[in-house]
Amino acid sequence: MQNSTQAKSFVGSMRESAHNFYATAMRGEVSDANVRGYLRAASQIEDIWQQIDDKIAAAIAAGTAPWDAYGQLRYPLAFIRAARACQVFVEQLLAADAAFDPKTVGYLPHVTYDQADALCHQIEPGLERAVAALNDPNFVPDVSLPLVIGPRIESEGAPCPVPHLEGMIAATREIREWAAGLIAQYSNAIAQAKVEVPQAITNHITALQGQLAQGDSQLRYGSDLVGQVTQYGATPQLHEDAENSLWEATQKFFLVNQAVAMPELLRGTVPAPRSAQGARRTAYRDMRIRPADLWRVAAPSARSEIRGTEFGTDEMNEMCEKMGGILSAGAQQYLDETEAAVARGDAYIIAAMANCPFEPLYKARRPLEIAGANIPIGYEFHWNFHRGHIETAPRFGRVDNWQECEE
Repeated sequence: MQNSTQAKSFVGSMRESAHNFYATAMRGEVSDANVRGYLRAASQIEDIWQQIDDKIAAAIAAGTAPWDAYGQLRYPLAFIRAARACQVFVEQLLAADAAFDPKTVGYLPHVTYDQADALCHQIEPGLERAVAALNDPNFVPDVSLPLVIGPRIESEGAPCPVPHLEGMIAATREIREWAAGLIAQYSNAIAQAKVEVPQAITNHITALQGQLAQGDSQLRYGSDLVGQVTQYGATPQLHEDAENSLWEATQKFFLVNQAVAMPELLRGTVPAPRSAQGARRTAYRDMRIRPADLWRVAAPSARSEIRGTEFGTDEMNEMCEKMGGILSAGAQQYLDETEAAVARGDAYIIAAMANCPFEPLYKARRPLEIAGANIPIGYEFHWNFHRGHIETAPRFGRVDNWQECEE
C-alpha cells in the first residue's frame, strides 16, 4: 500500500513537472499564483455591495426620493464597482486563457499576467474607499471622479494574444450587464416614486441609455475585429484596434455604473477637493534600504520572472550598492505621486525597464506634474534609479530580455 502511494505521488510529481515545463519553457508563460491569491483576498466585495444596496432600499422605504437615496450612497457605489470591475476583469482573463489551452492552466502569457496583476493591485484601494465612504457620512474622496478602470497594460513587440482579447470581451460584456441592470433598477425606483420626478432626472436616465448604446457599439466593433483575428488572421494594427475598441467600451460601461448615482459625471471630471488632495502630502527623507527592498519598485513582470533567480539577486545587490543603500526622498515622492496618477487613471504601465531595478515604464494619459517634473500627454516616463531623476520621452526603445545593471 505504501509503495502504491509513493508511486502515485511520483507520477503526480512528474505530471506537474511536465505541466510546468510545457507552460514555462515551451509557451514562455509565468505562474498566476499571485493573481489567484489577490482574487481570493477580495471575497468581501459582494458583501459590501449588498450592504450598500440595503442602505439605498432602506432610505427609499423611509420616504427618501430614489434619486436622493442613490446620491447619498454615490461614493461607496463608485468605489465598490471599481473593485468589482477589476476583479471580474481578472477572472475573465484567467478563464479565457484556461479555455484556450487547458494544458497551461495556472500559467499566463506575460502581457496577461501583467494586466491581471496591475488590476489586482487596484482592488484593495477600491475596497478601502468603499468601506470608508459607507461608514463615514462626511467622507470626502481623495481622487478625481469618474474613476477609470486600469491601468491598461499593452503588449509590446507582438500582437496581443487572442485569449487575452477574448477575456477582454467577456469582462466588458459582464460590466455592460451591470450597467444595464443598474439603469433598469434606478428607472424602476424612479417610476415608483411618490413625488413628482424632476425633469433633470428624466433627462439623466435618457443620457445614461445613450451612453450605454455608445458602449454597445464599441463592444460590437471590437468583438467583430477579434472575429477577424481568430477566423482569418490579421495584421498587428487590427489586433491593436480591437483592443482599443474593447477598452473604450469597458470605460464607457464603467462610467455608466458610476453616473447612475452621480449625474454630474456625464458632464466631465469632478476633481478631488484640494483638502483631500493635500491630505497625503508627505515630508520625504532619504531612507536606508536593503537589496531585497528594491523588488517593491520593480515591475510585476520582473518580480514574477527573475525574483529569486541568481541573475535577479546579483543585479539587485549591485543596484543597491550603486545607490549607496539609500532610497532618495525624490524617488519616494516619485513613487507615491505616480501611484496616485495611476489610481486616478492619468497614467498606466506599458512595460518594464530592462535594467535593474527593472522599474515600470509608464505612459501619461494627461499632462502630469510628478516629483517636480512636467510630463506631456502621451509621453512615456520612469524614474532612473541610477541617475536619480525622472526620464521622459515620446517613446523609449524596446528590447526582448532583461539586461545587466548599467554602469
